[in-house]
Amino acid sequence: MNLKFLKRSNFLFIIIIVAVATSCDNAQNHVGIADKYAIEGKLDKAIAEYKIAVGLDAKAAETHCKLGDIYFKKEMLEEAAKEYRKAVDLRPDYLDAHMKLSEVYTKIGVPDDKLTIYTDAVESNPKDSNARIRLGIYYQQLRRMDLAFEQYNKVLEYDPYNPSVHYNLGVAYQDLNLLEKAIPAYERSIELKPAYEKAHYNLGIAYIALNEYDKALKELKIADELNLGNVDTYCNLGLVYYLKGMLDEAINSIRKALEIDPEKADAHYYLGVIYASNNKYSEAIEEYKKVIAVDSNYADAHFDLGTIYYTQELFNEAIEEYDKTIQIDRGYADAYYNKSATFEKLGDTAAAHDEFEKYRMIRKTAGGSPSLLEFDAKLTGAAEKDDAFQKHKIESEALKKAEAFRQKEKVSRAQD
Repeated sequence: MNLKFLKRSNFLFIIIIVAVATSCDNAQNHVGIADKYAIEGKLDKAIAEYKIAVGLDAKAAETHCKLGDIYFKKEMLEEAAKEYRKAVDLRPDYLDAHMKLSEVYTKIGVPDDKLTIYTDAVESNPKDSNARIRLGIYYQQLRRMDLAFEQYNKVLEYDPYNPSVHYNLGVAYQDLNLLEKAIPAYERSIELKPAYEKAHYNLGIAYIALNEYDKALKELKIADELNLGNVDTYCNLGLVYYLKGMLDEAINSIRKALEIDPEKADAHYYLGVIYASNNKYSEAIEEYKKVIAVDSNYADAHFDLGTIYYTQELFNEAIEEYDKTIQIDRGYADAYYNKSATFEKLGDTAAAHDEFEKYRMIRKTAGGSPSLLEFDAKLTGAAEKDDAFQKHKIESEALKKAEAFRQKEKVSRAQD
């Protein structure tokens, strides 16, 4: 790509951002007017303004919910349900929209949604542990962790020896990356139910995140004994063996997973990681391409493929893969970083600067998406040590290095 084309692309990028920002501002103006009309009881005018707002910003869940409120007041229940449903689809954790949708469904006479069903079950029998656990799980799915913990703790008050509630507490803590609390919860569930395969599995995953590979291996082996042929268990056993430097065992475990499910994307990805870490780039490329064939939105596979192309000085191919990574995950910081280094190798310092500034912005405002395994860091580090790029980095006043390590936590979501 030539410099002129890159400058044009950057200009268009700025224009797009400005256009989006302007649309959002205009949408908010109409929401403000609609809110005023709603307070004054001018419902038809409020509807008209909310409709203009959602036309300008269709992804504003709150606006859809407000429009649903007006329809509900006017007894236009079908229209209200449609708007509440849009709000829920846009924001699955939007509890208020869920509640209002349930209320509309009740008035319309259609079957209740899950939240209403689970809530009614708890209200009809407050000491039904299974009902409370189901409600807690649903709150977790809505990302209302406070309400999920409330249900689980209620169960513990009258049913402290229930292994399922301890297991689901562990899952909730692990969702929040509170592993120091998740592990005791899993251990308690196993103490109460030694053959609790899911608890052993999740406990193994928690230990991987803490770099306690021997403990992880022990738990995953138990999970495998309790449930032979679980593809995810084989994949994570392979990951642990890899992290322990036991490459033959790692490959054997991953191949077991692929025998059961030849299109298991994670298995092909881990196999690619193993090959790449041992400089078997042809084999790694083949595995990453299999990942992408199964799941074209597997960002890590595109990123690692780009990183291998970089090491082989296939710079245009590397940029193509980094672009795909960014299309999938706009916050994938390392992709911008490596893309910048690749442009530097091509001698396009302007493009390198632009990409590095994007990287710096992402790292400043959010965590970004770090690389998965250590070999990624080694390859990224090789780019970072380039003298010309290092100088550019200093000039850009970037003080943080790209994150070097990422553990993919595969937490079982299947519940009893």
